[in-house]
Amino acid sequence: TQFDMPAVKVAPLGRGFLRQLSNLRGPNTHQHSSFDMWALGITIVIGGQYFSWNRGLVAGTLSCGMSMVITGLAYLCLTLSMSEMTSMLPFAGGAYGLARCTLGFYVGFLMGCCEAIEYIMYVTCSVVQLGRMLTTKWPELVMWQFGVWFVTYVLACGGLLVGGRVFWRWNAFLALTSIGILMVFCIGLAGHVDLEANAGGRDYLVIGGAMEFMKSFPLSAWFFVGIEALNTMSNEVHDPKVTIPRGQIVCMLTLLVTAASVFVVTIGLPPGMPAVSTELMPLNAGFVMLFDVTAKTATLLSIPATFATIQGFILAYANIVTALASSKLLPHVLHRSWNGCGAPLYAIVGGSVLSFGLCFVDYYVDHLDGIMFNVCMLFASIAYTAQCIGYIYLKRKYTRFDRGFQSPFGVAGAIASMLVWIFTMISIVGFQDDHEVSLIVATSIVVVLTLYYHCVAKYRQTFSEDERRVLFPVHVGTFILPAPPLLSPYIIAS
Repeated sequence: TQFDMPAVKVAPLGRGFLRQLSNLRGPNTHQHSSFDMWALGITIVIGGQYFSWNRGLVAGTLSCGMSMVITGLAYLCLTLSMSEMTSMLPFAGGAYGLARCTLGFYVGFLMGCCEAIEYIMYVTCSVVQLGRMLTTKWPELVMWQFGVWFVTYVLACGGLLVGGRVFWRWNAFLALTSIGILMVFCIGLAGHVDLEANAGGRDYLVIGGAMEFMKSFPLSAWFFVGIEALNTMSNEVHDPKVTIPRGQIVCMLTLLVTAASVFVVTIGLPPGMPAVSTELMPLNAGFVMLFDVTAKTATLLSIPATFATIQGFILAYANIVTALASSKLLPHVLHRSWNGCGAPLYAIVGGSVLSFGLCFVDYYVDHLDGIMFNVCMLFASIAYTAQCIGYIYLKRKYTRFDRGFQSPFGVAGAIASMLVWIFTMISIVGFQDDHEVSLIVATSIVVVLTLYYHCVAKYRQTFSEDERRVLFPVHVGTFILPAPPLLSPYIIAS
């Protein structure tokens, strides 16, 4: 077929495959609510509003603000589109499941792997950043930097392995703490904001013109990246068609408010522009002013959000790896739990070992932070574009299918979002002054994944039980509607 998938390999899964993806859902957990999804979205994303986004201010306050608005609206349209798709077909694996359904098996495999690698790299960047925060407060930890990373991974993975009600309560605590600190920051310092005195005036509205705007544009994604990861939770929560869309949309709206507030307050406080654009922790000056503490002590207030982001992204890439492994696209051992533990231990540990190894590379290689971020955003933009295309396809081909939620922007919103992701890809490929290293790294990864797929994965891949369950309505719908060509292999396999 056009998907290079031999029909003989499409076989029902054995009972050994029919196990829960993780222990985040089960008889000992509370009934999952939209609040749980909101809290998980906050923990995944909120760390990016504490650090790194301020580097975009090197292009000027107006340029950075415009980038944030454009990117925020693109994420909003993407979130609304994905919420509609989840209310119709709640795929485990997020972009992977949707792409495999609408764009073909090979593209689905690439999307799943690219998104997992993106999250693994984000965890690496966040862990290294957390290490820098702690060594800022306690310089003696510099000699034990690697130990700090290791302990961080152990704590984050341990929370996921415990799972159940404990995990969800812990996650809610992290979310409320992280966003609570931001609220105190924004509300408590609102009276001290003086844009005229601290934002740099006209001289710092636009710096470097269009070239600098293009170069810094991807940095605005730090405010929102990760919100799409909630779609990987479809196999983990009760009633995903309802809980995920509601929680995801409210979370996105929350992030838009906090992003705008943090941006305005930060540039309106001393030391202001241009100093704030190079700060490791851009919120520290405000914390020092608000709580009358030293800058080193103020750094500690950013640690809960940074750790929350680490744990959230670990959960996201573990879910994607598990979904890929359940379809035999990756070694099936990555799908299995261990010694009766309900969580996919091998997926969590395997991804974390890779991320931990990248920490050493990031730490010792100069300027690798920027390259890793560019690769992450390149993969993210590709995945976002694929999701928009998948949304448009299903929106037009399956108009009669029930949807618990419909995006108010419809196809137009998906197209607008897709244009922003294409613009982001152009800014990464052509305007980063990195001698195209980011593009070379990303291309090399795609080539390796392509060789693996065509030499190994396509000969053993199958349909997971989750895919069969989710696509059953499509199978039933074929008695009323003709089957679109991209979905027909699923229907035939059923």
